[in-house]
Amino acid sequence: MKILFTMFFLLTFTMFAQDGGLQHSASNTQGKGFDEVPTNLKNRVENFFETLKSEDINKAYEVLLQNSPIMNQKEDLNNLVVQTRRAIGLYGKIYSNEPVYADIVSNSYIRLNYLGIHSNYPVRWIFTFYRSPKHDWIITNIKFDDLSEYYFRNN
Repeated sequence: MKILFTMFFLLTFTMFAQDGGLQHSASNTQGKGFDEVPTNLKNRVENFFETLKSEDINKAYEVLLQNSPIMNQKEDLNNLVVQTRRAIGLYGKIYSNEPVYADIVSNSYIRLNYLGIHSNYPVRWIFTFYRSPKHDWIITNIKFDDLSEYYFRNN
């Protein structure tokens, strides 16, 4: 009887603790560093994801890559579009995104890491920004892959 009561208590406590959502460990880095990121960079990435959700991939990159040297490299730009279409085909429609962490190397070089919430599988999205003396903030690199487990410290 005592064991049954203890199991009931533990089960009830566990269910109650989970009501508030997922419990995060003290080492969690969710959104770490995003407070220091300029608002216009976060907005550009959010707009990119919003446009991707509407499945207008070309427009999403056109807006995100404004003034970026990538826009002049037509083969690289086409490759990004093709790979994004392939990712959506494999991992499903993108529904939302979550900031994971920001790497701020200097006042002029920032990398933003996001988790893309796709219907079938999460996708790791990484955007590198450079503050150009000529063009202000531009994207110098975009990466995405299915290695989202690397966001965990010990994988």
